[in-house]
Amino acid sequence: MADPGDLTGRIPVPARESSGGFSGEPSGARPPWRELEGLRPLTLRACRRLVVVAPHPRDEIRAAGGLLRRLAARHASVDVLALTDGPGRTCTPPEGLAVPRGPEPALTDLVVRPDDLTDPDTLASVLARLDRAVGPDDDDAADVSGVSGVDVEEAELTAAYEALGVAEVRRHRLGLPDGGLAGCEADVLGALSEIVGFVEDPHGLCVLAPWSGDGDDDHEAAGRAAETVCAAYRVRLVRWLDQAWSWAGPESDEVPWRRARQLALSETVQARKLAASAAFGGRPGRDRELPDGSAPGPREVFLV
Repeated sequence: MADPGDLTGRIPVPARESSGGFSGEPSGARPPWRELEGLRPLTLRACRRLVVVAPHPRDEIRAAGGLLRRLAARHASVDVLALTDGPGRTCTPPEGLAVPRGPEPALTDLVVRPDDLTDPDTLASVLARLDRAVGPDDDDAADVSGVSGVDVEEAELTAAYEALGVAEVRRHRLGLPDGGLAGCEADVLGALSEIVGFVEDPHGLCVLAPWSGDGDDDHEAAGRAAETVCAAYRVRLVRWLDQAWSWAGPESDEVPWRRARQLALSETVQARKLAASAAFGGRPGRDRELPDGSAPGPREVFLV
């Protein structure tokens, strides 16, 4: 019998056909992330306030946008502790996604594929579809690139959250150096402690942060700080995987897969995440992408 305290080893996988492959799929044809279908679902029914530790802008949207949308739909309040103003990375979905036209999804009207993200005309069409859902006032507020005195980064984040469908987010900016969080962990500890320590209902609080073994120095520093604060205040911590997808697969012994949970994403939510990424100045293809096939498919994966 396996030791329940052992958090290493391979994750469980769905039942296979006698031919050796998944049902309806030839043996050997599945992408590596298909193994993740056997993960248990993530449930955060008691979460009424979420505090997100984001090392770089858009990190939390890319890695956990679906979770943010779900909790916001359940009327949980969302705080984002933005550690740096650095650009971070972007990871485009491995398959084409249809973009909803408005509050009701119209998934067959427009298909956006990763290769299309460098096409300004395609990006403009994606954002125009989302703009119709949020209205002209929001459109005017999002187009601020040439307006003096306007914080473009904040405007882009606002547009991204609107595209995602999260109406209200409280952001706390630290302005720490991009790539230098390992030397500023005390500042992260202090800022996160100030937020968590003054929450009136700690039982309804969850902290969302990168996994401390993710493989990116800033992500790991943020993860370590979150682990320390959550242990001190006895608050539930949920960790996301991000850069780990570039070096760790479902069979990697370095990832504690027995703690892994998944949040399955509908096509509508996947499309909204793609549009939210495109809201960052319309330049999602500018940043370094993870290797093809390394993204976890139509799901978000967390360690609990």
